[in-house]
Amino acid sequence: MPSIVPRTGRHLVVALACLSATIAGDGRGHAAPDTQPADAGRTADTQAIKEASRAYTQALERGDGKTLTSLWTTDGDVVDDAGHAVNGRASVGTLEPADADALARRPKFTIHDTTLRFVSDDVAIEDGSVEVVVPGQAAPLHGHFSATWVKREGGWKLAAVREARIEQPSGRGRLADLEWMVGDWVALDDHAAKPGTAPATAHEPVIRVSTRWNPTKTFLLRETTITPPGTTSDTGPVLQITQRIGWDPLSRSIRSWVFSSDGGHGEATWSRDDGSWVARTAAVLPDGTQTSSLNIYTYDGKDRCTWRSIPTHVGGEHMPHVNMTLVRAPSPQPTGETTR
Repeated sequence: MPSIVPRTGRHLVVALACLSATIAGDGRGHAAPDTQPADAGRTADTQAIKEASRAYTQALERGDGKTLTSLWTTDGDVVDDAGHAVNGRASVGTLEPADADALARRPKFTIHDTTLRFVSDDVAIEDGSVEVVVPGQAAPLHGHFSATWVKREGGWKLAAVREARIEQPSGRGRLADLEWMVGDWVALDDHAAKPGTAPATAHEPVIRVSTRWNPTKTFLLRETTITPPGTTSDTGPVLQITQRIGWDPLSRSIRSWVFSSDGGHGEATWSRDDGSWVARTAAVLPDGTQTSSLNIYTYDGKDRCTWRSIPTHVGGEHMPHVNMTLVRAPSPQPTGETTR
């Protein structure tokens, strides 16, 4: 359950809301109507677990880490789909009240096919599946969870949560959140990026980016051309850069590989950071100099994307940051049509 949400900050804490919403049927998670009943004859204990779940949900909404901690056993733990374990109390003890922006970034959960069964008078097992919609990601995540409740002095408490990811998306699904890149773009510097400002002058390089899918939609193919000031493809050298962006099943991350017509090459690992994509890049220049940088892409949801490149290492030299705006180029008009 917890790690089917990307591990950024307090996503683990938020994911635990699934558990409380499963039985309580309220809070930010949503319990599906097909929830199966608990063991017959355990009405009082089932109701007590519902009350504990409801208290958990309300504490999450308040950001009440103290109450959340009290609903876990001392040695209770969470193990995610990758086998990473964390103490249950430690995962929620530092939770604080969230502002409106933080609440908007919280994942949305839908719980399916939950069951609650008692294996003894003091132990109950809850199983279910969960769908998680993370803000900013196109494809929902799916997983299965199992939670252990134990009856201790003071009521029912969580002793363990285990999760497994299911329905792994294809490479195409992994790249769905980058589909906005498809199309033709022109890069403008900070000044030219202002609305109503003319594009690059003869004193500035012209940077054009064209992105398309490969035939199976497992890679995004980006072709970048950089034309130096005062030259054209007929009168001077034009730098051509080819990049492939795809899902790497070995590292389980989005990666890219880039090759330049001047002999340089590099690769990067991509990740989401709030509303931006960050490509952590390592490259080799034509002279053998090794470089590294953070390339940050922030898409406005329409026709603009800000691009910031922050060098972190360039052969020991200090290099300036690059700040540009990519503007989507107008689609070409069909042959025979004129602009009025």
